[in-house]
Amino acid sequence: MTALSPAPASGPGPLEEQREAFRVGPEQAGLRADLFLDLRAAFLSRTLLKRKIMGGEALVNGHRLSTSTRLREGDLVEIRYRPGDDPTPPWKPEILFEDAHLLAVNKPAGVPVHPAGRKQAGTVIQAVRDWFRGETALGLLRGDPGFYPSLVNRLDLFSSGVVLIAKNRQALLAMHRLIARGEVEKRYLAIVRGRLEPASGRLADPIGRDAASRIELKRAVRADGLPAVTEFETMEILNGYTLVAARPLTGRQHQLRVQFSARGHPVWGDLLYDDESLFLRYLANGCRLDDALPPRQGLHAERVRFHHPLDGMTIEVTAPPPEDFLRILAGLRR
Repeated sequence: MTALSPAPASGPGPLEEQREAFRVGPEQAGLRADLFLDLRAAFLSRTLLKRKIMGGEALVNGHRLSTSTRLREGDLVEIRYRPGDDPTPPWKPEILFEDAHLLAVNKPAGVPVHPAGRKQAGTVIQAVRDWFRGETALGLLRGDPGFYPSLVNRLDLFSSGVVLIAKNRQALLAMHRLIARGEVEKRYLAIVRGRLEPASGRLADPIGRDAASRIELKRAVRADGLPAVTEFETMEILNGYTLVAARPLTGRQHQLRVQFSARGHPVWGDLLYDDESLFLRYLANGCRLDDALPPRQGLHAERVRFHHPLDGMTIEVTAPPPEDFLRILAGLRR
């Protein structure tokens, strides 16, 4: 990366225009301008890069370019920006495990795993793809579209913990086969209302669409539902709540939340299965929390364990409970 204008000795002011220039090498010749800048200017978000190109603040050999401009070896690509231009810079995922095929990241509560409904930006998969966009661009340049991070599992918006991501199609299909055979072990920590009797055991309530609810995504225990099995163990008795370790043996939508709620033990802070009116309030707020709504739910995906489908190694990924989860526990221990 070559700066075109030397900065003052004291350093540029926080809003001073900065310029960066990149020379196109032989391995990048023929690449589209937007993909080239994705590769070389990864310190700026993809949204900002597109805006700079459309606004004439990205140049090739001193001339305006478009997103579809094809670059030649030796071209000089320049981009102008200010540090304050990018209000939402790329989020760097917290990586818990990584190899050539798989990735595990630690999802915070409140961050969606993928675009859905009104949550179209700031998702886990977008952040991961943005983080690896250079590798993706180089793969496309070589005619190899195989490198493309994709979700292996999902977590609810207001839950936290381990999310598995496959870096390529081979790994994605292999992980899906493991999950279908029940060979991916997951352990969750759940804070549920009341005291569980018995303190440990197995839930086997089938789950299906809640036909009585106005909310399409809501699930319920019903005789004609899909099989759903969960093993659980009481870890700690709290003030009006219980900390439970739960191991779902199947992967139904909202499985833990539905099964515990059906027994009168909803998860702490669950807007949908504790009091549906809270979820309707959230929707009325434009899918935004207000001060009267809990900031997260008491559900954390603590551990995932499996045999690597491509090399057979035992992989165990752990995400320690985050601070907001620990604060809930602390408040319930008083």
